[in-house]
Amino acid sequence: MKTIRTLAGEIGVTKQAVFQRMKKEPLASGLNSLITKIGGTVYVCSEGENLIKSQFYKTQKSFEVTQMDDDLADTMRESLKTLQGQLTKRDRQLDLLNLHISIKSRQIENLNKRIEDLSYAVALAQEQTKAAQALHAEDIRRETLKIMLQGQKAFVETEKESFWRRLFSRKEMQA
Repeated sequence: MKTIRTLAGEIGVTKQAVFQRMKKEPLASGLNSLITKIGGTVYVCSEGENLIKSQFYKTQKSFEVTQMDDDLADTMRESLKTLQGQLTKRDRQLDLLNLHISIKSRQIENLNKRIEDLSYAVALAQEQTKAAQALHAEDIRRETLKIMLQGQKAFVETEKESFWRRLFSRKEMQA
């Protein structure tokens, strides 16, 4: 058997705290047969001691759990703030990347437009080159025909002259 003072010391509370707890249910009805009062000092048998300790340990465990829950909540809040900060930073990075992508898309569109313009210019230049080549070929053909005609004219004139020369030279030979 132990006194309330000894029991309170073991639990780590005051004897008034033990008395207060003993007045409340479920200890009030469960301890009646487990307590003895001798000369103004209250003694508790081992079964009563276990009941009282279990009530205080539940409270202490509850306090420890609450304290642990508060610590965990603080840690979670700090982690949440850190993660929110990281998300904000990532959002800014994504916005910047989207801006870069839109700029690059516009640049690509401009380059594609320039390629189309240059392709059109090349096709036009090729057509003009073909036309110029055709004109040049026609000029060469005309020039060739002209030279050939001049050659034929000269040949015909030479032939005519030869004919007359032959004709007159026979007469001269006969005369």
